[in-house]
Amino acid sequence: MSKKVKYICIFLIFPIVMVGALFLSLYFGEKKESQEEATTEAGRSDEEINQMLLEEYQKSQSTREVVEFSTEAPMLAPNDAEYDDMIGDAEEDSAEAMAVELDSDLSEEDEAIIAAAEEDAKKKRAAANYNGIEVVSSMNKVALTGDYDFNLTAEELAAAHPLFLQYDPRWAAYPYGTGTMKSSACGPTSFAMVITALTGATNASPPMIATYSMQHGHYVPGAGTAHSLFLNGCSDFGLYCHEIANDQMTMQAALDRGEMLILSVHYGNFTHSGAGHFIVIYGYNENGFMVNDPGSYERSCKYWPYSVIAGDINKIYTLGKQ
Repeated sequence: MSKKVKYICIFLIFPIVMVGALFLSLYFGEKKESQEEATTEAGRSDEEINQMLLEEYQKSQSTREVVEFSTEAPMLAPNDAEYDDMIGDAEEDSAEAMAVELDSDLSEEDEAIIAAAEEDAKKKRAAANYNGIEVVSSMNKVALTGDYDFNLTAEELAAAHPLFLQYDPRWAAYPYGTGTMKSSACGPTSFAMVITALTGATNASPPMIATYSMQHGHYVPGAGTAHSLFLNGCSDFGLYCHEIANDQMTMQAALDRGEMLILSVHYGNFTHSGAGHFIVIYGYNENGFMVNDPGSYERSCKYWPYSVIAGDINKIYTLGKQ
C-alpha cells in the first residue's frame, strides 16, 4: 500500500467511518428507547388505567372550589358557545338556513320501532336490538340518589360497544369546562366508549374521562374539547390514535383491524350546532356504518350509509389497542 493511500485512509476514510458509527449508535439507541417506551405503554394494565383515572379525579376535587350545585343539568341554547349537539330544542333549527340536506330515509314505521326500542331499553333492560344492531345503555336503569353516579353497570362493561349518553342522569349535570356533561362533553363521552370497549378498564366512565380531559388541558374554554384528547391522550390508556382519510374503504379497513373510529362532524345529520359534535363508529355491514352517538339514543339505533354521512365529516380518528 502506498504512502498516499495510507494518508487517505487515515485522514479521510477513517473519520467518515467513525462519524457514521457514532450516528448509527445514536439512532439505534433512540429507537431502542422509543420501543421500550412503547412497550411500557402497551403493557398498561386495566388496573393502572383505573388507578390513573381515580388519581386524576381526586386531584381535580382537591383543587375545585366548593360551590352550591344541583344535579339538574341546565339547558343551553343552540347558539351558546358550549353547546355541541342536538340536545334540547336544536332539532327545530332550520336545515335550509344552513344549506344542508339531512337524511330522511326512515319511514314512520321505522321511527316507531326505534322509539319503542328506546323505551324498552330505558324501562325494562339495558340492551335493545333493532334490525340487528344491539344497543347497550344503562340510562335510567340505575337508581338515582341525588348525587353523581360515575359507576358503569355490569351490562355496560360486558358489552362489546356500550353506548354512553351525555344526558344520562347519572352524570348529566357534572361540570365540564363552563358547561356540563349534557351540554358540552360529546368528546369525553365518545372517548369513554372507545376506552371501555378496547381496554376493559372499569373506571373510564364519561365524567371520569371529562375530568381527565380538563386536568390535561384538552378542554378549550369557549370552544369545547380539543382533538388532542384522542391524539395525545390515547397513550395514557394503552391505545394508539391517528387521523385517517374521509374514505369509505379506509374506514372499513380500520374497523376490520379491530379499531374504532371517532368522528368530528359539523352541522348535518348528527348536530344542528355550529360548535360541532363527536360520534363513534364501531362496525359496518351492507346496510351502513354502526354509530354510537353520545348525544342521541335514536341515532344510535340505525345504520348510516357512507353516502349519507360523508358530507358531515370534518376529521376521522382511528383508535386501537397497542
